[in-house]
Amino acid sequence: MTRKLIAMLLGLLLVLAITPATAQDDAEPDLKIAVLPVLNTMPLFVAQGENLYEEEGITVEMIPFESARDQSIALQSEQVDGANTDMMVLTLLVNGGTDLKAVWHDAFTGDYSFFAVVAGKDSGIEDIDGLVEALKAGDAQIAISNNTIIEYLTTAMLRGAGYDPDRDTYVEISAIPVRLEQLAQGTVAAATLPEPLVTLATTVQSGTTIIDDTVIDFIPTVLVFSQATLDDKPEAVAAFLRAYEHAVELINENPDDFRYTEVRVPDPVRETYTVPQFLTASVPTEEETTLVMDWMIERGMIDEAVPYERLVDDSFLPELPEDEAKSGG
Repeated sequence: MTRKLIAMLLGLLLVLAITPATAQDDAEPDLKIAVLPVLNTMPLFVAQGENLYEEEGITVEMIPFESARDQSIALQSEQVDGANTDMMVLTLLVNGGTDLKAVWHDAFTGDYSFFAVVAGKDSGIEDIDGLVEALKAGDAQIAISNNTIIEYLTTAMLRGAGYDPDRDTYVEISAIPVRLEQLAQGTVAAATLPEPLVTLATTVQSGTTIIDDTVIDFIPTVLVFSQATLDDKPEAVAAFLRAYEHAVELINENPDDFRYTEVRVPDPVRETYTVPQFLTASVPTEEETTLVMDWMIERGMIDEAVPYERLVDDSFLPELPEDEAKSGG
């Protein structure tokens, strides 16, 4: 065999050896997930970092979005298969003709709060009574994002404290970083923020937590998938949720091991923020969903309630012992 022929054969073998790997690298992932920069995305990134998706035999691509609006557009245009979002966004999309289902109640458990109303350091407001007094007098407003989970939870927290907000209670600042900045500057007296920005606003910027969502029974954050994905890739979705559940178990058992995931946490609080505990496999109940529907009708966001079966599908949840359901593990 000539040297030239040997070289040709070796070259062919090299091509054959690298072609499968190259094809795999260029292949579309099994699932694309639109991810907002909030703390309850932690299990998504832990599952990725611990190779849990790979162990379940699937590939998952996390696609970051800065706003719920852009994330919603990606869901509507089928650029992604699923997303971390909330029941308000889900309901509006389904009501508008986008076929989606919530497949997981994506929330914290125990006494860990996700959202809180924080008063600025120079506001003179130190507790809920002081906030209510300032609101009644017209001396304060709470910065929120209108017609969102932020407004829903803020309203629920205030009503739980005996105060029914009106249109003058709130000021619209939709961008969370701007809301945080204006709270620090004293432009607004109070703001509703998610963790870990609550920790930043209180420990670094000397604000005061006035009330938080631990006083509310239902936090309407969820993982959703398009109906097309549920129909076409049911095994992949089930595998994804098994990996997610495994990640939840790992975090709940050893939270500090996962302090430094890809979740966006401001540097000043990265060393000290409390890593949350997460709910195990569950979906919002019909009663919980009704709470959201009633509020959305009250706000004029929808004309009538969307049927529960159009919003929620529990058939993809991994099976858990009964005593672990709706718990922190």
